[in-house]
Amino acid sequence: MAARRSILSLAVAAVAFCLLRSTLAPAFAGSAQQPAMRGSQVAMQAGRFEIFVTNPSVGARTRMMVSPSMTCDEIVTRGRKELGFDQAWIKDEDFNLYDSEDESAPLKGTVGENGLKPWGPDGTELHLIFQP
Repeated sequence: MAARRSILSLAVAAVAFCLLRSTLAPAFAGSAQQPAMRGSQVAMQAGRFEIFVTNPSVGARTRMMVSPSMTCDEIVTRGRKELGFDQAWIKDEDFNLYDSEDESAPLKGTVGENGLKPWGPDGTELHLIFQP
């Protein structure tokens, strides 16, 4: 009888220990500060910032770090690759890049010339549209 009580008390102590550990542990894996935030801030200080590039016809999106001197043609090339539209038989010229808020004319030139802003509530989202 004494052996059963000692095993029972050991089991209760183990359960209590597990409950204590679970209450002191973080609620989920992402509760700690992520190092990517620091990387984004450093990149922004270096003149680079994040934009979104979306292909609205299939809903594919990618995040991209750009600099003010990066050209729209470079964004098209990188965007095609990151979205999976980089087939050899399709030319880069068959894709046009538009501001998501104004698709009346394709963007040309550099990021700085087009006044693109870092991603955020009023940041830049570009649409990459296939128009052969």
